[in-house]
Amino acid sequence: MINEYVSRKVALKDMQPCAICSKPSTTVLYNASGPDWLYTCDIHLQDNLQFTIPIYSKEYNDAVAQLKVVKRKMDTLISAQSRLGSWDGWVTKIFTKKDKEKKDGSESTEPAPAEPADVPLEVKEDADTLLETQAMYRKLLDEVTELQGKNRKYELAKIMFESRVQRKKTEQMNRERYRKEQENYSNTDPKELLQKHVFPSVPQQETQ
Repeated sequence: MINEYVSRKVALKDMQPCAICSKPSTTVLYNASGPDWLYTCDIHLQDNLQFTIPIYSKEYNDAVAQLKVVKRKMDTLISAQSRLGSWDGWVTKIFTKKDKEKKDGSESTEPAPAEPADVPLEVKEDADTLLETQAMYRKLLDEVTELQGKNRKYELAKIMFESRVQRKKTEQMNRERYRKEQENYSNTDPKELLQKHVFPSVPQQETQ
């Protein structure tokens, strides 16, 4: 049996006790390779590594990897900004002005803040890059959150899965034993059954 379960919803009339807390639940973890299934509350599927581990899609893992790269770049830019010292106030004004332009959807009518004549070009470029990086980070974060919420595949924790496998083996052995018993019974000749089993006779009244 493969350790891969899919979360499904059933009708209210088909709800059964949760395998963890025994409360009625309409969420089922179904394993087609068993087949095997168990009911669980949705809350037990969230951050509960002792029960289940999410199996995320390649799209989700790629988005997470890209998010980490963008986060490192953003942290580096923020760290560089903090080292600018006297330019910090000027950079903040750039951020405020650009954010307002994006929200309004048009150029601001307010006069642009005066820029010191000796502001290094790399400072201006870093300010623009940081804004773009922050926007990319927020976009990726929303994408990761959305993909995480759509996930329906899980694997059970090792101990939990082993117990499910053992249970399936026991059920299969019991079914096989019952099948053999029924097969042996149906293949036995009726006369042989009479010879093996002595049935009590009806008591006869003594004649005088």
